[in-house]
Amino acid sequence: MQQDEKLLALLDIVIDTYIDKGEPIGSKLLHSLEDIDYAPSTLRKHLNMLEKQGMVYQPYNSSGRIPTVDGLKAYIENYLHQMESETINEVVSTRENIKEIVEALGNLVDGVMIGFLRNDEYYYLGINNLLREDLKDEYQETKAIIKFIEEKKIVKYIDEKILKKNQIYYTFVEDGTTLISTVYAKLTLNGFDCILAIVGPMRVNYKKNMAILSQILQKMEG
Repeated sequence: MQQDEKLLALLDIVIDTYIDKGEPIGSKLLHSLEDIDYAPSTLRKHLNMLEKQGMVYQPYNSSGRIPTVDGLKAYIENYLHQMESETINEVVSTRENIKEIVEALGNLVDGVMIGFLRNDEYYYLGINNLLREDLKDEYQETKAIIKFIEEKKIVKYIDEKILKKNQIYYTFVEDGTTLISTVYAKLTLNGFDCILAIVGPMRVNYKKNMAILSQILQKMEG
């Protein structure tokens, strides 16, 4: 840990302790805390450094330290930064979860498996499912469905809906002259709203698709 990081970590403890106790915080008190593993002499040195940086001050000689406004600002900014980092990590983890679900089910569903985090990443797999032999005479419809998926039109369509968590919905979207079937559900991963959808032509195995979505929702809920 770099020197600035150590000082920020100590400032964090000083301010937390000050907020809790409402009195100047000295090296002796800090040394008694479980979170501190510095020797008293090192603590005094670091407290002096924080004082020189204008983060804390002594209300009178030989007293402990009290945070300054600049110290409180640094404390808050550091916490906000930590919150932002944690949120980014959660988003990355959620993206990976959605991607894994899409990859696992893309070859199992009858249609194209889509997963996305609202206003964020968008994954799909299973375009080849639309190119099956019995759909070769419906090339224009298939082309329109693929365009609908690749242009992420389903995102705008579903974002306009109010969805209950872990409930399966179905609808038929008219995109130009093509009618597109969709089965979809909202689930929560790491506190984020995510959408899983299966998109395809009118002739798909709805029972199979709904059963797969139902199994995923039950697994996620459990």
